[in-house]
Amino acid sequence: MTRETPVGYRARELALERVLAQTLRFPDLDFAQSSDARAAVGRDASMDPRDAALARAIELAVVRRYLTLIACVRPHLAKNWPLLEKPIQAALLAGAAQILFLDRVPAPAAVDACVEWTKRRLRPGAGGLVNAVLRKVAANVAERLPAGDEAIGDHSRRDLVPLADGSALRMSSPVFSEDAAYALAERTSHSRELVVHWIGAFGFREAMRLATHDLVEAPIIVTPFDAADPRVAAGAVAHDEPGFGVWTGTHVELTALLAESPALRVQDPTSAATVATLASHLPQAPRRIVDLCAGRGTKTRQLASLFPDAEILATDTDQARFRALAQLAASNPRVRALAPEALFREAAGSTDVLLLDVPCSNSGVLARRPEARYRFSKARTQSVAELQRMICDPAIGLLALKGVAMYATCSIERGENEVQVRRLASRFGMSTVVERSILPDGAPGESPSRYRDGGYHALLARA
Repeated sequence: MTRETPVGYRARELALERVLAQTLRFPDLDFAQSSDARAAVGRDASMDPRDAALARAIELAVVRRYLTLIACVRPHLAKNWPLLEKPIQAALLAGAAQILFLDRVPAPAAVDACVEWTKRRLRPGAGGLVNAVLRKVAANVAERLPAGDEAIGDHSRRDLVPLADGSALRMSSPVFSEDAAYALAERTSHSRELVVHWIGAFGFREAMRLATHDLVEAPIIVTPFDAADPRVAAGAVAHDEPGFGVWTGTHVELTALLAESPALRVQDPTSAATVATLASHLPQAPRRIVDLCAGRGTKTRQLASLFPDAEILATDTDQARFRALAQLAASNPRVRALAPEALFREAAGSTDVLLLDVPCSNSGVLARRPEARYRFSKARTQSVAELQRMICDPAIGLLALKGVAMYATCSIERGENEVQVRRLASRFGMSTVVERSILPDGAPGESPSRYRDGGYHALLARA
């Protein structure tokens, strides 16, 4: 067994338990639930911060590349993946993730930890299977091709595993499907149904660009960015979009800066474009604004900044998000956080601007929400569209006679965007003032300053 401190093994075992929980949920992965893991790490005073970070990194690598990992493991299995017991799946996923995607983890240490955990979690004999398969996965890695290597651009190759920085692992033998669409799904770890859907909606070349974009480790973007402000410039560099910066400092430094600078927000340019478009198309300053699906209040803060004289009523059905809104309201006299029922009673027929940033499939932000890559299906799309209707239709009654509604999603799906807006306009006698669909941008190996999420927004006014 590789010599390693007990703390290192506890970190890996924590990751393995979390990965096991994900295998039991697949395809409904939920990386947000890993806050439980972070809390457990925080309570363990003996756990080194580096090992805590390792536990988190292992789980994130599994969530980001779940289907890629299965493809790399599959050639070395004697039975089909779905037939494996869940603890064995978890051990193979966690071990392969460390071998393929965590550069600083020695392969023998990763294999040994997964084998020992499997023996204790399942039975001694199962450790032999995990050991044999993971060693074959490690032996199949031939070399790492640097970003820009001509071979990486050949998307017909079945032996190249693309990485987030634009480089790729060349495997000694092919691991991906012979079918081009399925191979793209495996290489980039998206559900097959989503990739096939994108090919139909955008064509193969654009579907390939979208799926490859999602391999990028999405940067933290802050706004407003002012290079002349030494506090901001010390931890960020300019984004290609004016007024935005890519954060390069630590999370601790960012937290401190946000506390010192109330006007500063963490927000992608695509998200910010929704409220910016609204501000540029209103004929007069609104008196009352309703942010109906406000989340934690990013757009609420933007609204308060652009419309300082307006009263802003914000709500969200999620309790944790609503608490964040209440904290925001406590520090901003123009913002009020109301429960949905109270908001509807107070704002009915008196709202000048209604922001409907509704739930969606998140298909424009899959680089930030990798767990959502596996959920796509026609049935789920229909369910999301129905939820959007249930939110939007009653909300239109909040509008004053000359009120406007801004509909927005972080999706790139027509059924959740254009189709929904056409329906709203037709049903409620409204016209589309402005409409914009933004596709994600930024590829592995490119500067983070080019990165942006995808999304959609449309401004509706009474005809």
